[in-house]
Amino acid sequence: MIQSAEVKGADIVEVRFDYMSLSEIMRGLDKLVDIVKCCSVPLIATNRVIEQGGRCCLSEDQRLRTLIKAAEAGFTYVDVELTTRRLNEVVESVKNYGSKVIVSLHDFNHTPSILDMERIVKKQMEAGADICKIITMANNITDNINCLIFTYEMSKKVDLICFAMGNRGLLSRVLSPLFGASFTYASLEEGAETAPGQITIGELREIYRRLGVEV
Repeated sequence: MIQSAEVKGADIVEVRFDYMSLSEIMRGLDKLVDIVKCCSVPLIATNRVIEQGGRCCLSEDQRLRTLIKAAEAGFTYVDVELTTRRLNEVVESVKNYGSKVIVSLHDFNHTPSILDMERIVKKQMEAGADICKIITMANNITDNINCLIFTYEMSKKVDLICFAMGNRGLLSRVLSPLFGASFTYASLEEGAETAPGQITIGELREIYRRLGVEV
């Protein structure tokens, strides 16, 4: 899967541990170092909790251990939810192994106000985020605009990922890197989406080609 993503032009690859079975996770933990060595692009380790849109089947302690093991193996980034208990402790453990921390928050209901998103970023920074990630749900076109305005202004101060999910969120998902976001997300292929409204990497690159931009 990682090699396929590299071939298709991914600049960064997210490994979703929560989409693996328990046996796959247990077998894979001992191979993480080899995976990192063979990969030519940065890797993100994510083991998303159900409450934040993930599928993690592990206990909370087991879930966090997989993320710390990924950091120990040399993953460039580890995604840790803002809602994680003992968040500061987990962030410190990940950083001690040299990985950068993405502190994330997903809102599957709506897009908060710009003021509320500023408050979220403040909490993420206080937790030690290297990259702050706020992903919202687009209920109308204005939600895209708010995400893009927020990204443009806030990315001048912090490294940020921010866009809206859902079919109505395509505008912000595609344009967020042009407004200062560190990067955006796409699926490897149709049917492999990990969030509502996610398009494939091929579709995303084609849109950028038609726009005449490099990101």
